[in-house]
Amino acid sequence: MKIIYLAAYKAEHPKYNMTYQDINGKRDIGGDMLDVNLDPYDIIIATPPCNYWSRANYRRETSTYAQATKHLLPDILKKLIKINKPFIVENVRSPNLFKQAGLFDLSCYVYIHGRHTYWTNIPFNPSQIEQINEYKLLVCKKLEDGTWFKSGQKYIGNMNNITPGNRQGGDNVFKVIEYWLETII
Repeated sequence: MKIIYLAAYKAEHPKYNMTYQDINGKRDIGGDMLDVNLDPYDIIIATPPCNYWSRANYRRETSTYAQATKHLLPDILKKLIKINKPFIVENVRSPNLFKQAGLFDLSCYVYIHGRHTYWTNIPFNPSQIEQINEYKLLVCKKLEDGTWFKSGQKYIGNMNNITPGNRQGGDNVFKVIEYWLETII
């Protein structure tokens, strides 16, 4: 089976032989995820940028990157539904924005698990997957002295030093994608 992971960025699934595509990272193939020829692939995974869709992005209307990439989530979902191959698409959890954009009304399954939303045409049960407690970056504020204020306590250190597996997404998305792949392969 040939698998492609669109907008993979840092995601890797070494257990599977898959092609990685990304917008900004160094991957097997580059370019716009919507322009990738999906005909040679049997299974498609996609994690479009979440900058516009994130509940934490209070600048979504003024952010050039958020505006330039907001179409990727709805457009890739519509494309994948039409081609009728097994797919899973992950993005942040943003019920109000997804409802306004009609992303809960598409002809596929929608699962909200932890802080993430998954669209797929293959039913599975993500509630069996144990989630890792992640840093609550949304409640952190950087102080003038460079330290972080978190839930009434100072968090000493730079949030950029948190390992990728402990940032929003990371290991939790990895676990769900792995479980979904095990379900269909």
